[in-house]
Amino acid sequence: MKDEASIIARLCRAIPNRSGRAAAGGVAIGIGDDAAVLRPRRGREWALSTDALVEGAHFLARVHPPEVVGFKALARAASDLAAMGAEPRYFLLTLSLPAERAGAWLERFARGMARAARRFGMELIGGDVSRHDSVVAALTVLGEIRPGRALTRSGARPGDALYVSGRLGAAQAGLELLLRGGTRAPRRARNSQHYSLERHLYPVPRLALGAWLVACGIASAAMDLSDGLSTDLARLCVASHAGAVVHAASLPLAAADGGESASAGRRAAALARALHGGEDYELLFTVRPRRVAQVPAHFRGVPLTRIGEIVRGRGAMLLKANGRRVPLPPQGWDHFARP
Repeated sequence: MKDEASIIARLCRAIPNRSGRAAAGGVAIGIGDDAAVLRPRRGREWALSTDALVEGAHFLARVHPPEVVGFKALARAASDLAAMGAEPRYFLLTLSLPAERAGAWLERFARGMARAARRFGMELIGGDVSRHDSVVAALTVLGEIRPGRALTRSGARPGDALYVSGRLGAAQAGLELLLRGGTRAPRRARNSQHYSLERHLYPVPRLALGAWLVACGIASAAMDLSDGLSTDLARLCVASHAGAVVHAASLPLAAADGGESASAGRRAAALARALHGGEDYELLFTVRPRRVAQVPAHFRGVPLTRIGEIVRGRGAMLLKANGRRVPLPPQGWDHFARP
């Protein structure tokens, strides 16, 4: 039976939650009442964020399996907690979907979300379901952090070094591979050749890196890269009332095959994806000059690359390989800039 109660029951069976259990930890009242009640731990603040995964805008039903949709919906939202350096704890899910997706599709969606919840250490504490012509998964995520320690976009100052984690453009390259294939994606991309496809389908937010940046106090500002470096860096510059210079030759590029591009044309395409491609969910952060020597080349196997510096002024510039500086306008993802 595909009624609201059965849909909620299916989600509760699959996704970690405190439904029907005695309160424990920070949850005083979980799923089953009109609202959840949380009990913050002493010496902690809550970090909250929202994110929505919309069919037709963020995923295509013809190529993205339900497991991917479920996993990615929570991963995208949790990346905001990583950017703040918060420890992920709980989430609420508002799910709208057509009646014909309330059976096998829903079961697979819930399995993907459950896998993400277990990996990130999160629990479902409530939400809502409704019928709609297409799928919309809207999530509210909650994390904990020590008072006054949250990373923000506004702390960068001229002279700070600019860093990114991982390899940029991988998710965009994966999407291009998927769309060129013209078939549904595999539930898991296992072949090393499909590194970029894996980054598109199953992004893993840099939660441990964000927590480390907070613990060691090394970052002056930070944010996650969800809409593309050119767009997100512009936001950091506005928040910090500063400018930035990005060194094109220093960007850690991800090619469509997961390796380095051989030809000039392929490198140019990889550079464009690194600058403007979205959904990398890497961390962009800045470091005071006196702390640069303390930044490791890798953190738990993830490369940390210095790509430029914060400067006086406004907006971002790109330092090309020939030594010329050119403006770097925001050309990443923008829902309302699309036709």
